[in-house]
Amino acid sequence: MYYRSAAAVDALPPPPPPIVAPGEIYPRNSREEDLCKKASHPDWVYLGGLLALDVAGIWAGSSFDIKYSDSIPIRMTGPVMIGVTWGATLGGAWLALPRCSPEWVSSTPREGNVRATWPVALSLALLAGATAPIVNGIAIGTFCAAPACQGGLPADWTTFEREMHVVAAGLSGFGGALLPYLLPPRTLSAARELDRLRVGADGRGNVFVGYAASF
Repeated sequence: MYYRSAAAVDALPPPPPPIVAPGEIYPRNSREEDLCKKASHPDWVYLGGLLALDVAGIWAGSSFDIKYSDSIPIRMTGPVMIGVTWGATLGGAWLALPRCSPEWVSSTPREGNVRATWPVALSLALLAGATAPIVNGIAIGTFCAAPACQGGLPADWTTFEREMHVVAAGLSGFGGALLPYLLPPRTLSAARELDRLRVGADGRGNVFVGYAASF
């Protein structure tokens, strides 16, 4: 025989979704106020971490052991490391900027998110892919010890290998610019959570769910 507990019978129904008025632009509760406060200031820790990764990537990618290694795959790790860290810096620096204001808290309308974010993400990724080979070339040429260098690069590198260094740095720079969307800074995480909280109900109490596309 099955018995229902008194706690299950007397349990209160879940609270109704919050009502969001069309012109409500201020934080509605302490949770939203805390999220907006986190998203309203640059994530300096994240920016500092990106800068440290840049320095470490350039130092490791241009090191003597990698540039003059007898293994081509090991030598190719240099432009990959420099490209990934440089791309992550360009893509992550923009995401770590303020994304909320206590005087204006944006929310997804009932029609869905009408502002696409992928054009900016793609533009930064292309910029990172175009500039990563330049950063890689400067790093390798600057820290290349003469007379073992020719034109700023190790003399025993073939033309094909030098070309592949450019390709590897460009592709890794493009991909590295998209990594901060998978490992977002505090500003982007707080803004995403704030947007999810505000997708609840309109001013008439009708529950709606908007479609938001974000990286």
